[in-house]
Amino acid sequence: GKRLVHHWDKLDLSIGVALHLQAVLKEGARYVVVPGQLPTGCIPIVLTLYASPNKRHYDRRTGCLRKYNALARYHNGVLFEALYRLRIKYPAAKIVYADYYAPLIDFLKKPKKFGFSASSKLRVCCGAGGPYNYNMTAACGFPGATACANPAAHVNWDGIHLTEPAYERIAAGWLWGPYGHPPILKAMRQ
Repeated sequence: GKRLVHHWDKLDLSIGVALHLQAVLKEGARYVVVPGQLPTGCIPIVLTLYASPNKRHYDRRTGCLRKYNALARYHNGVLFEALYRLRIKYPAAKIVYADYYAPLIDFLKKPKKFGFSASSKLRVCCGAGGPYNYNMTAACGFPGATACANPAAHVNWDGIHLTEPAYERIAAGWLWGPYGHPPILKAMRQ
């Protein structure tokens, strides 16, 4: 597998987001929703590109690559802390952290609870073979790729994007909880 070291530079993104958000808040923004990072180690393109023969590199409950999820968790933690500080600095603004990480992990740990098929939890709906039905030479929309019969049973659409039902469940969690911190509708009422 490729080394993780070059990915650590991307953590500057969370600090950059906070700096840009501060500029928007200085201009008078009152309602801001800031999304966190998906569990990168659960994305089929990452699982395919960085596949490892070592089973210890994978989370036994989700099947995701552990080190990439550790990076996403770290990024999200830095971002969450930055948003906390911005809430203190700009108390009139409503700043929501929109968690992408927790819902996807929930979908993978308990797919049936959320209406997804347990057998398709890491497999893409629209793809062309391989352990995750993801093939970079036959990506969704290219010759050789086919779409599954029931996209609603899948979490992942094409190896990069989630399915519409997955996004709907995440959005509902952002609006009403538990994936919005605070939930968007609660922030709007305050």
